[in-house]
Amino acid sequence: QSSLSNSMDSNSETSSRNYNLAQDPSELFDLYPAPPSVSRYNSIITSDWGKSYFPSPKSTGKVKERGRVHVDGDWHRSVQVWIVQADSQRDEIRVLLQRRSPYKDTHPNLLDVSCAGHANAGDGVLDSAIRELEEELGGNDMIQGQFSLEDVERSKAFIVTSAIEGETEKYGKFICREYQDVFILWWKGNTPMNTELFAPLVQEEVSGFEIMDGRELIKRMRQNSEELVPRSIEYVEALAKAIGCEE
Repeated sequence: QSSLSNSMDSNSETSSRNYNLAQDPSELFDLYPAPPSVSRYNSIITSDWGKSYFPSPKSTGKVKERGRVHVDGDWHRSVQVWIVQADSQRDEIRVLLQRRSPYKDTHPNLLDVSCAGHANAGDGVLDSAIRELEEELGGNDMIQGQFSLEDVERSKAFIVTSAIEGETEKYGKFICREYQDVFILWWKGNTPMNTELFAPLVQEEVSGFEIMDGRELIKRMRQNSEELVPRSIEYVEALAKAIGCEE
């Protein structure tokens, strides 16, 4: 019985460690004001939003721990980077997807954008995007040679608001309200993009990678596939336009 108890304790400690590696509930996020109206909770930010939001939302100056932000439903900032490969005529579009870790506090186990993460308090959006590229994709040292700082800076496509509620077995109910800065990075050269080129620095953050045809991805996103992290139709159509998969 003692051996069984020790084994259960060990498994519990390992599980807790894995959850903490997947995200730090004590990390601090800058807080942002809510969009001008509820009707803009899942919308692309445009110039008519005003200077407080366009071209980039301005924070309130307050910070809060991640664990509380997803309980209280505070607006915060995240970055999302799509890695896309196209042939010379852009007839064939291939998109890298990651499968989220089972230890994530939102949308565990679902297929998601190539890499993504929150902007920590005081961090700029560009710095956050580069950090996430290295942390979630750069375990095989591929990212360092593939994209430059200028590539990432020029790849900014749009900012979208996202308000999603859900529930996980570990963390219970969550309210995730984000200003999402979306980047589109086009794969360089003629070498085929394949999943073996990518690996997370921390295994608990990402379960694996898949490559999907761009038009098939947009089709599934429009259909709200249960295998994909949900996105608003505004997000999906903006992404479709950015990667040339509008039809």
